[in-house]
Amino acid sequence: MLKKLMLMTALAMGMTQGAVAGDTSKQVAANAVAQWNTVLKKGSVDALLRLYTEDAMVLMPNGEATKDPRAIRKFWRHLLAKQAGRYELDLGNVIYAKDDTVVSTLRWSNVDGNLKYSYDGVIYNVFKRQPDGSWKAQVQRWN
Repeated sequence: MLKKLMLMTALAMGMTQGAVAGDTSKQVAANAVAQWNTVLKKGSVDALLRLYTEDAMVLMPNGEATKDPRAIRKFWRHLLAKQAGRYELDLGNVIYAKDDTVVSTLRWSNVDGNLKYSYDGVIYNVFKRQPDGSWKAQVQRWN
């Protein structure tokens, strides 16, 4: 519930709060999205799950919210079953950044050769800096 409140507060602010120690918030988000895209191209559900924090929450397109790693695995397995390796995320905007938190919007696309199809809806990610300096998704909302 606290994470949901944090995401909604960040979304309501609707603005970037400045740089995130050392990197700009846009760089942090772009680097995190590039990492997600690398893993998406491989189609590895296990590798995708490593991009989430241990206490991650995913709010799925059907409105279901889960912190259960098995449910998150099932979501990704189902999503990638048809066209693994052909999806990618496109960074939209960084809408909040402070200290160890960056909130960004993303678009989900399907790449088929030279054609790229973007889906309706927006994915919100709350990226949190980890003790090792990496950034992982703590909250992800598929809208």
